[in-house]
Amino acid sequence: MDVQYFSNHRSATAALDDNEKRILENLPDQYLLGASRFVPYKGLNLVIDAGIAADLPVVLAGDGPELNSLRQQADSARVPVQILQSPSRPLLRALYQRAMVFIFPPIEDFGIMPVEAMASGTPVIANHAGGAGESVVHGGSGILLEDFSRSSLHASVSAAASLNRDAPSARAQLFDKSIFRKNISEWMG
Repeated sequence: MDVQYFSNHRSATAALDDNEKRILENLPDQYLLGASRFVPYKGLNLVIDAGIAADLPVVLAGDGPELNSLRQQADSARVPVQILQSPSRPLLRALYQRAMVFIFPPIEDFGIMPVEAMASGTPVIANHAGGAGESVVHGGSGILLEDFSRSSLHASVSAAASLNRDAPSARAQLFDKSIFRKNISEWMG
């Protein structure tokens, strides 16, 4: 994965077009971010629940068949929820970098988006099971949950937001493509 791309804060807004810059300028100063394909198992509804539990705005980035369902939940939420369909890679990087916390509920084999968020310096709340349970360090680069109830989400948002923002970025460096190539080369002899 290209960790350096997501950790580069200097060029994040320079790569945006004028419309994307306006989108970014109109976002709240603090927000919870959820991003992925809008399909049921990704659990983006739980990102909205986290926003309600923590009384914080939510930004969802992506697209897919659950778009209308997420819009309905967003419309009835008591916190602002913005849905950004199919953001460009530069806009997604800027969203990660500005987010208070990135929330990733699904169980994935690896889960590249939590590593992208960490590379951006953003702590992650993720499922303890699956790949994110191995890439996110509980209490260091994020918070790992077994239970995504609103009470757990409320406590985890506070805990994740209080983490040192250098820790997620440092953890993500371990997943950079240069490290991967080096480790594969050493393994193969």
